[in-house]
Amino acid sequence: MLIHRTPSPARPVLSRLALRVGVSLLWAGIPLTVPAISPAPSVQVSATPAADRLSLDGTIQAIREATLAAQVAGMITTVEIQAGDAVHADQVLLRLDSQEAGQTQRAAQALIREADAELALAQAELRRREALYAQHYISQAAYQQAQARAKAAQAQAAARHAQAAAALAHQGYFTLKAPHDGLIGRLDAHPGDMVMPGQPLATLFDPGALRIQAAVPQRYISQLPSHASIEWPPGYADLPPTLPIQVLPARDGTSLTGIIRLALPTGVAGPAPGTPVRIGIDLEGTTRTHLWVPTSAIIQRGDLRGVYVLDAKGAPRLRQVRPGPQQGDRTEILSGLDAGETIVSQPGKLSLEGQTP
Repeated sequence: MLIHRTPSPARPVLSRLALRVGVSLLWAGIPLTVPAISPAPSVQVSATPAADRLSLDGTIQAIREATLAAQVAGMITTVEIQAGDAVHADQVLLRLDSQEAGQTQRAAQALIREADAELALAQAELRRREALYAQHYISQAAYQQAQARAKAAQAQAAARHAQAAAALAHQGYFTLKAPHDGLIGRLDAHPGDMVMPGQPLATLFDPGALRIQAAVPQRYISQLPSHASIEWPPGYADLPPTLPIQVLPARDGTSLTGIIRLALPTGVAGPAPGTPVRIGIDLEGTTRTHLWVPTSAIIQRGDLRGVYVLDAKGAPRLRQVRPGPQQGDRTEILSGLDAGETIVSQPGKLSLEGQTP
């Protein structure tokens, strides 16, 4: 007769309990030696002399950017562009209803013709009285009156011409044109919309004139080098990896920061304005030895971090470390390790009595 026995779950439970107790002992300051059933991949802690790196978040800005706004009130009748369109200087972008302005311009032209006619008449009368005065047929007072009327007519004609020029300029406000070459970044105008003076309708920027702007803590400004490395968004690998740094003289007393700008080469198209980029700056006078380990070697238990260090017998011992900045697939270790020590690069392959930590 065959008897089937159910395996006792006591051994796995005890193994898991032993693992938890061991980790607790580690965080309490007691080193833990882990019996490894099979050797796991290991690497040595690398040490490289380098300057401290300051990482900043920057934003792409357009050097040449214009916010196009209405100068008069009116209804939009025509929109001839879309967001993202490339435009050239003086290209018509949209039009407002200008019927009333057109009538004002025609009235101004009529007043010009009237003033010119009165000026011609006054000048003819002046010439006639000048001839009569030369022959002593009229008095000097009559001649001076003719001179005064001619000057008044001339001034009236000049005023009418100025009014007509103002009316023509006012009529031009109903047509919105591009101030320079560029791309339409934003468009907030549609046919039929009523707009008021000063209301923004579109933004225009030059894609070949861009820069990066970022805020830097004031305590680092004296340590800034001449160039900074840039981590560009995906799709812009052909852009320069480093850019020159320009430090603005003003400081913000509230945030205790200064402003730096990094200009892209003229004519080089980059990400759209507002795109975030990562800036890396190696501070001058801060060269020291940095310890690096693979990021995969670091394990986490709550808020604490640790790595498995191989002792003289090749047994992995879990040790608490304090990680620093991460670069690619490696992480700097600020404390807890020494250069040249051997650690487990893939702790997930370690086995504790058949259990994976």
